[in-house]
Amino acid sequence: MKSISRRELITHAGMALGGAVTATAFLGACGGSSRATAETTSPQVSDFPYRKFIPAGYALDKQAIQESAYQLYWAGGCGHGAYKSIMQHLAQTVGAPFNLLPLDACMYQGGGIAGYGSICGAINGALVAINSIVADSKARAAMMTDLIRWYEGTAFPSYVPAAINASEKATLDFSAANIAKLQIVPHSHLCHASRTQWCQHNGVAASSPDLSARCGRLTADVAGKAVELLTGYLATSAYTAAVPLDSTSAGCVGCHTSTRLNESVASGMRCDSCHPSNTTNHPL
Repeated sequence: MKSISRRELITHAGMALGGAVTATAFLGACGGSSRATAETTSPQVSDFPYRKFIPAGYALDKQAIQESAYQLYWAGGCGHGAYKSIMQHLAQTVGAPFNLLPLDACMYQGGGIAGYGSICGAINGALVAINSIVADSKARAAMMTDLIRWYEGTAFPSYVPAAINASEKATLDFSAANIAKLQIVPHSHLCHASRTQWCQHNGVAASSPDLSARCGRLTADVAGKAVELLTGYLATSAYTAAVPLDSTSAGCVGCHTSTRLNESVASGMRCDSCHPSNTTNHPL
């Protein structure tokens, strides 16, 4: 048997390694790829925000999402219904990375964040969905502001579910023929203000099952509006604010600017929701 010198052994090993590298490059050029490469190029949760994974021409199904939002409300509250209805629809129709997300992440938002009465959970859940999709920061901020202002000035509820959830025990008539009589404009995006005014308008307690029936439908209303805003954005990859500040509040911030030293205000919300006595015959 012929002996192999150390120099020859190193030479042969180098040739083998070079051949392996060449073969790998060839496979890559021909479309072949390893499992590791495929995994690193597939959509990941960390590839945030997710607009780039939604194909051109894609359209959200507003009707399906609204019905889902209403039904999901009974499983985890208003924030859960608004957020999951949109993101679950994307998970089912687009796939990754939406099907990798924790879709129950917004259950804490119910009742104005864990029952605290702060921002309405339906708005909050919809905002998380918008934040997950819209890439441009200015478009995102404008869309969020429009959604909140729309909520403050809209009579709720208006959605009529295709199927009443088994958990709903309403005593009021929420039928399509009567629902307009139950509606009231909240003039606030805060949960406790929105719910309290609705209860007073309809003569029910905040613990009433009728309030839950109202909030389930409101969740569908908000999810539907978010879908409308997102649909316009997905079609153009742009968004321009469309809902102006109400005229009363615009008058307030004309004087109470963010640069004023006395009674300075930095806000975009309605003023009369918290300061109704200061929005008429003012300044004194």
